[in-house]
Amino acid sequence: MNERWVCKRCYADNEEPASACVRCGLLRGAEATDADRASWAAATGAPQPATSAPSWQRYLRFWWIPALVVALAVGYLTTAKRDGGGEITGSGTLQIQDVRVGDCFDVGEADEVSEVDARPCTDPHGYEMFHLATWSGADAYPTDDAMLDFIIDTCVPVFEAYVGMSYETSVIDFVPFTPTEEGWDDGDRVIQCALVDPGNERLTTSLRNANR
Repeated sequence: MNERWVCKRCYADNEEPASACVRCGLLRGAEATDADRASWAAATGAPQPATSAPSWQRYLRFWWIPALVVALAVGYLTTAKRDGGGEITGSGTLQIQDVRVGDCFDVGEADEVSEVDARPCTDPHGYEMFHLATWSGADAYPTDDAMLDFIIDTCVPVFEAYVGMSYETSVIDFVPFTPTEEGWDDGDRVIQCALVDPGNERLTTSLRNANR
């Protein structure tokens, strides 16, 4: 295979033995500036060789990459961490629909809860999720009475299995988190039941099998 070389002024392809470019006469190995290339192209009517854009301009199209990296990093650093078994080992935020049975967490003061501050159960917390129930009734958004009946029928029996004592004899209480009407219309049918201390005391351990 014959070796070839490319002219730095007109970019012509030359045979290996040629000591000068067969198109523009530039000596082999000689450098050419952008002005030299443009001058040669203008004199011969050849297409103007493209000049390179400043290096910073080449990266303008990727301006979103640093912003995306920052957003991902912030999201990663502020999201609760789980170990291989799914237990929360690092405090952070979770969407309410992502809270699992056994998760400990706090909520803000808003009437509607969209996310929680999840944390290991050994850290002070106000709530511990113990049951997730999926509504099995009519598609229409339930009345308060219908929702309460469903919560009693589904969460109270699980309370004893989780805590180790019946709801009637335990000193622990529970609260439900129910879908909003907007969430219901979007297909959310999950009712979440979480343990709380009725005296609003901060919990510092899991209540699973607490027998209290």
